[in-house]
Amino acid sequence: MNLWPQKKWKQVLLVLVLAILVVIASMAVLLAYANSAVNKDVASGIEIMNPGGNKTALVIYQPGLTSLPKDTSYAFANGLAASGWRVEITTASSQAPSDLSKYSLLVLGFPTYNNSPGTAIVRYVDRAGDLHGINTAIISIGASSRRKA
Repeated sequence: MNLWPQKKWKQVLLVLVLAILVVIASMAVLLAYANSAVNKDVASGIEIMNPGGNKTALVIYQPGLTSLPKDTSYAFANGLAASGWRVEITTASSQAPSDLSKYSLLVLGFPTYNNSPGTAIVRYVDRAGDLHGINTAIISIGASSRRKA
């Protein structure tokens, strides 16, 4: 049984179909890796900025595929600290503080994928439960494609 076609156009077609299948399989593997990488909890310690600040803010961020969510959350936290706030910053994980009673401000920084927040930040907000009216800032990091109308 000969699986390799004898005609040239059939050989080209077979190679093209095989190449397309390899590309699709590679994209599926990369997508599965990216999905698992951005949806897992990443535990980190709590970093304190400006310990002598007069009000306390909690900054919770979810890392993304790039450093942009972390960098943006830290920039926001640095701005708060420079304005006299005590800032506690950490990642969205099961180890992040969920009792928000000692905070005057909650900042949530996260990437968006498929027009939805990352699942780690959603799990964190679910664990925190009722925010009891705490002031909250949202830093949503996402990419979009522009479509011409």
